[in-house]
Order: sequence, then structure tokens, then C-alpha cells
Amino acid sequence: MIQPSGTGHVLVIEDDPFNGPFTQQLLVSAGFEAYLVGSAEEGIEFLDRSGDNCPDMILLDVNLPGMDGLETVTKLKAHPEYQYIPVIIFTVHDTLDYKIQGLNSGGDDYLIKPYEPDELIARVNAMLRIRRLYCSLRDERQTNRRLSETMDANQRLSHLLGHSPRMKSIAELIQDISTSDSHVLIQGESGTGKEVIARAIHEESLRKKGPFIVINCAAYPETLLHSELFGHEKGSFTGAIRRKQGRFEQADGGTIFLDEIGEVSLPTQVILLRVIQERQFERVGGEETLSTNARIIAATNRNLKQAMTEGIFREDLYWRLNVISIGVPPLRERKEDIPQLVTNFLDRYNVRLGKNVRSFSQEAMDIVFRHNWPGNVRELENVVERSMVLAKTDIIVPGDLPAELRGQDNPAIPAHVQADLDSVERDYIKSILEKCNWNKYKAAKIMGISRSTLYSKIRKHDLDLGASETGDKTPGSLRSSRA
Repeated sequence: MIQPSGTGHVLVIEDDPFNGPFTQQLLVSAGFEAYLVGSAEEGIEFLDRSGDNCPDMILLDVNLPGMDGLETVTKLKAHPEYQYIPVIIFTVHDTLDYKIQGLNSGGDDYLIKPYEPDELIARVNAMLRIRRLYCSLRDERQTNRRLSETMDANQRLSHLLGHSPRMKSIAELIQDISTSDSHVLIQGESGTGKEVIARAIHEESLRKKGPFIVINCAAYPETLLHSELFGHEKGSFTGAIRRKQGRFEQADGGTIFLDEIGEVSLPTQVILLRVIQERQFERVGGEETLSTNARIIAATNRNLKQAMTEGIFREDLYWRLNVISIGVPPLRERKEDIPQLVTNFLDRYNVRLGKNVRSFSQEAMDIVFRHNWPGNVRELENVVERSMVLAKTDIIVPGDLPAELRGQDNPAIPAHVQADLDSVERDYIKSILEKCNWNKYKAAKIMGISRSTLYSKIRKHDLDLGASETGDKTPGSLRSSRA
């Protein structure tokens, strides 16, 4: 008497009028859900119809009408969706060569007819345990891969954008919209890094293999902007000596970044609105209607709500673009991002300039933090590049900085701002120490300060605790002779 022992879906492919129904009933009695078909072709058709509800395993007879069992198992194991379904082969041939042939064809197990009912159920249970183990490992790998990809994306975005709370929020939003095709409007002062954010959105999206096309709408007069955006036909205007693709054509399947969207004239705004709504346009001088599947990311430093009030920006276009809104803070409001941005620029310009500048001295970094950065990240990048060109050593010192930074008046710093600067200084010093494995001699050299100054700052910021956080459990380790 077979006792109920398992759960799962089993497909029986068997044409024997006695053995097929008997096997099906045996499986049902043991607690399985069993399906019976009489040929390999019917079995494959059944699998194709099953979709996500594929059987957990297959019992397959060798002697079938049409395609035989060995051909069938070979075909199943070559199929990307069915290859991991366990297959037990039924046969009356009890020879070693035939068993080897069946297993080599892709069978996972082999059962001789007539079989003992208990043996069949035991083998089905064993195969299903293996199947469940495989599925569990597969799901775990997929979960780990997704977590790894998310962590990698977070690390990339943090490295790119910075670690301040507001930039972390932007990084999280970029991740949240990575599977969306919705249009994005980025607003912020000039030089805050709006194009960097737009490119990050593209690189984290499902369109990342497609093109990323950039156009500065303020750089063209209205007539030329039409041609740049939508292309033109040969002879459509003076100088149009050939047909030209527009940026929307080039961006098909990818992303188009419309920088300075607030400078676009009202007639062009009407055309853009149609492209957004209908995804269609015509080249200048052309009659053919073209389609585009480009995601639009727009950016502006203009207050578009005020522009709508003044009647120079269409309200309907604003709401079409502003599906997802990102406000980028100026650099003066996120100075804690400066060390990361400086590191990024040092890496970039070391390659471009063929230099090996490692860092700013602490005195130079203090000057950088006191500056108000009206030009935002673009101004900081300019300062880093200029300072690297002038640097005579691998450390940038105050004398390498522009005169306007070094010579500016430094009024008393408000207490809350000083607290922020102290926090940034602590993080900066701690990051250099960790990079040097808490070797104070190396850290002081990198920062361009004396060891006594470094010790003073370590005491000021209570960084003995910081050493223990990185694994140095020895009390007073920062005063060790290792320095």
C-alpha cells in the first residue's frame, strides 16, 4: 500500500494503455499531481502550454510513437526552459549499454519496467528533492546577484554624486526609477552637475545599452535648434546640402538630454510637446512623419514656474516633462561632498595631465571649504585642474590655489557652519588614516601637514575611537610607535 509521501507536479509521457494510467494513479495516491500524455509531441505541447506552471519532473517511456524517448530527452535538455526538469526514463531493456545510452542522452535516472511501486515513488521523491535544492540555490544566486548589483549601483552613485544626505536621496531616487521610462526634469543652479545626474539615470536604466544624446538648447538659435532636434532634408534651407538626422532620431531606443530647456522658444515648445505626447515629428523641410522611442531628461537653471507665470514657458509642457522631478542642491549647501568630488577630479586629471597628484594638503582643503562656490561643482573642477597644473609636488598646497580663493576675506564662521566643517574635517582625516592603515607618517605626508599637527587634529576629533572602529583594538593605538 503506497503511503502519501510527496507533493509536486509530475508529467508522465507513456503510450502503454495499462502502464500509463497505472503510473498516473500511483502518483496521485502518493500525493502528487500527475498528468498523462501518450506521445513525446503531446508532452512538449503540454510543456509549452504550461508557461510558469511547468511540471516539476517528467517520467518518460523510451518506446513512443513518433519521436522516441531518447530523442525527446535530448531535445528537452537542449531547451533553455526545460533543461533543468528532472527526467526518469522507463524502459524494458535491462542492459548496461542501453542504460548508458539513456543517461548520456540527458536522463537523470533510469527505471526498468515492470517496476516496484515503492521504488518508483522513492525515486520520484529523490528527484524532486534535488529539484527543490536546485531551485533554492538558483533563487539564492539570483537574490545575491540582485543585491550585488544594487550595492554596486549604490557604490557607483555615491562615488559619482557624493555622500551628503541630499545627494544620497538623489542616488536612491535614481535607483527607484531605474525600471521606469518616465520623463525626468532636473532643476538646479548652473554647474551643479545636472548632466552627470542625467547620465547616471541613463546608465542605471533599462536603456543603458542605447544611446545617450546631449543637446544644449541654449547654444542654438531657434531655426538651427529645429534642425538639431529633428533633422532636415537636403535643400530645406541655405546650407542644407544633405539630409541630416536630428537628435531625436539618434536617441531612438535610448535617452535624449535636453539641457537648458527653459531657453527654448514657445514655437519649439509646441513641437516638443507633440513629440512627448505622440512620439512623432517631421524633419525640417520634410513631409515624412518619423517616430522616436527616446526617453527625455530635461534640465534647467531657470525657475520654470516663474517662467510659466511670465508666459514664456508652456504649462502643459512643464507637466509633461516634470513626471519625475529632481532638485540639485548647490555645492555651498553640501560641502561634505567636496572631498569625494576632489578625489574624482584628481583621478580624472591625473590621467589627462599625466601627473600623480595624490591629495590636497589640510591647509589647502581648509581654504576650499571656506569658499562659497558660486560656480558650484564646475568651479571646483576648474580649481582642481588649475591647481594640479601648477602643483610642484604630489600634494596641492595653498600656493597652488587660485588667488581669489586664497585672498578672500574670511569673516567669522557661524557656529553651526563651523560644526559642519569640523565634521567634514574629521571625516577627511579619518578617510586618509584608513587609507594609510592608520600610519600617521604616511597620512601626514599625504595631507601636507606635520605629524604634530596631525596628532593635534586626531585629539581634537577624538579619532582614537575611529581606530578601534577599523579593527585596531589596542588602547591608545594612535599614539603607538608605528607612526
